[in-house]
Amino acid sequence: MEPEYYPPVENLLDLIYEHYTENNPVEKNTVAGKEAKAKEKELEEWLRGLDGMDRLVDDYVGDKIPLWEKIMDRQGTVCCAWEKTAFEEGLKVGIRLMMEVYSL
Repeated sequence: MEPEYYPPVENLLDLIYEHYTENNPVEKNTVAGKEAKAKEKELEEWLRGLDGMDRLVDDYVGDKIPLWEKIMDRQGTVCCAWEKTAFEEGLKVGIRLMMEVYSL
């Protein structure tokens, strides 16, 4: 029988990530946070400057939003997926390092 985790996740690494991000929100006042926010603003300004980006499209609940906003939302989703992957892979590297150190 598979263990049940809360919140519902597929595995223990996902659970660790969920709890980590819940308890360690991104700080916009850190150097990395400020840099990420600046890059996000740069992308938004670039998208808004492209022809056709003000065209209205459906959002996720059936409302209409500008195309640039939908793209920003999608890129945020992609970034979150990569962040989660990097977090989990970093944990795996840390675990391997600990195993190597303690096997000496």
